[in-house]
Amino acid sequence: MLGRLLSHLCAVVAFAQTPLAPKDESLFSRLEKIEMEALWAALNGEGYTSQFIHELNPLHTNRRMIGRARTVRYLPNRPDLRERLYAKSPQLNYVSAEQAEPGDILVFDAGGDTRSAVTGVMTTRRFVYRGGRGMVADGAFRDIPNMRELPIQVYLRRGQASSVSPNLLSADYQVPVRVANTTVVPGDILIGDEHGILVVPAAMIEKIAAKAEETSEKEGFMEQLLKQGSPIPEVYPRLSEANQKKFDQIRKRK
Repeated sequence: MLGRLLSHLCAVVAFAQTPLAPKDESLFSRLEKIEMEALWAALNGEGYTSQFIHELNPLHTNRRMIGRARTVRYLPNRPDLRERLYAKSPQLNYVSAEQAEPGDILVFDAGGDTRSAVTGVMTTRRFVYRGGRGMVADGAFRDIPNMRELPIQVYLRRGQASSVSPNLLSADYQVPVRVANTTVVPGDILIGDEHGILVVPAAMIEKIAAKAEETSEKEGFMEQLLKQGSPIPEVYPRLSEANQKKFDQIRKRK
């Protein structure tokens, strides 16, 4: 945990970013301390069983990503549609970087296509300056060595030297998108680590965080019992009646 935080802080010092709102700062700091597995278990227990993206590769293995989804959907290139869409609006990687709010995570649905990149480091620098916290692509990014120097986490299928234009066009903005086998809705809370990315509906985040914190507390209590020599059947996967009472008393005192 400490190594991850130090790595992120060193990167932030080298690049000016628009700060988070106090409410987001409090929420994101809280989520930073909760284990991914506890958050997943809480969300899974609510019936959301397809909310973990594990098919993408993180650029950093020691940097957590927490923020809100801002989505862009790409389609395979088609000249007539491209001409019609781009007459109305610039490419949506430019639009999303310019309109980003502090705490945003850009989520690019490219359908797994890695023949072209969805964006590169120049637009990403603008996104980071605006307060962006991370980027996710079910596809490819350009400028990977330069991306790695920015103070954000990035998830992708692979790197690519090509631009968007040969094979893809940006079609939809701020709509539900598919990343691997997970649906991401604009505003969802994304929590990423080296294993993957958990996608939590924004309206549920307080409930999920509270349940996950209790799970983390219980697992910490279990760990102490095992260190003290308690046998597995009295500790895991469920506490014995006596140990459950001890845990409940500790929570009441807190």
